[in-house]
Amino acid sequence: MEDGVHIVSGPTGRTAYVIGRFSPPHKGHILFMVWLLTQVDSLVIGIGSCYEVGVSKHPLLAVFREKMILWSLINEGIDSERVSFVHLQDFPGDFDKWWAHTTGFPGFERVTDYVTGNEEQILSEFRSRGGIPGSLSVINPEKDLAEKFRFPYHATDLRNAILGNDYESFAKIAATGTIALMGSFGGFSMICEALADAGTPFIPGRQTVDIVVRCRSSRGNGKMILCGRRKPSKKDFPGWLAIPGGAIEDYESPMDAAIRELGEETGLDVKIVARHLEPAHVLVNGHIATMRFGKLFSSSDPTLCGTMGGSSQVFCIDLDVTSDVFAEALRSESDLEDVAFRYEYDVLAAGLAYQQSDMVRSTVRI
Repeated sequence: MEDGVHIVSGPTGRTAYVIGRFSPPHKGHILFMVWLLTQVDSLVIGIGSCYEVGVSKHPLLAVFREKMILWSLINEGIDSERVSFVHLQDFPGDFDKWWAHTTGFPGFERVTDYVTGNEEQILSEFRSRGGIPGSLSVINPEKDLAEKFRFPYHATDLRNAILGNDYESFAKIAATGTIALMGSFGGFSMICEALADAGTPFIPGRQTVDIVVRCRSSRGNGKMILCGRRKPSKKDFPGWLAIPGGAIEDYESPMDAAIRELGEETGLDVKIVARHLEPAHVLVNGHIATMRFGKLFSSSDPTLCGTMGGSSQVFCIDLDVTSDVFAEALRSESDLEDVAFRYEYDVLAAGLAYQQSDMVRSTVRI
């Protein structure tokens, strides 16, 4: 995130910033964003509660909420270059900390319009403080949204339609990206489990990503995965085999974190060329591949998650090339030593750090 969000300058010179949970996105969300983009040049979308999932209030991972919104906007003919995303954490009961966090991302200084209709928690708070800080203008959708862009349903209606197996209502309310992507990652069952407060939650602590990179053996005798050895100086799992991974930075999409960590730890260069799809389309050192979400792993057991706790979002890149293609590209300049493609069955037999053996097994396609 050090380069900040991508903001497009245009005739109005305006950039709007809207925050929401969008869990999941419905047609009203998209209609509103399309309307906003008739008023401003760029739109920054804050995906709220990015480390909340598995319960009725938070049924869907942020990585999928982002994809659904972007897919929907592209389907409406919006240039994706006009839209940026930041992933935002919750700070219950601490407005000052929440405001500092949500306005602290690189590039916020170029935001001109703050978008909110939240009277109880935001607008009334600012009135009591003498107004919104800085030179921001406020766009209030409750007052400013043109009638033809209004939508009579809410995310609660959408979740209830899914829970009630009412597909007709689901299709009527859901954003096009929500409809298109729900089946690609088990979204219906994920939401139903969460509405019963039975989903997999995030565990407080260090929030990370891990990435499984598979390719074919040049000998034609099995699948290979990319891994290295953790340095002996590491506090957790010193010397163990491990797949690439690491901490998610503030405001960073888990997808971007996974690609950044992969590059830092292995030298592979990954570019996302269609991030709104699931699996996403990527180029790995120029080779076309797919990058799919695997699973959220959470544990409070230090023998599984190490001394810092937390959760990991696992991704998988599937390469239809042989391992020798990357022989000259691989390097070991970060937390992993002796980075190489190794036979998957040998790696699993030896065991990987943390829960990574289970992560690898969870991403096997059946």
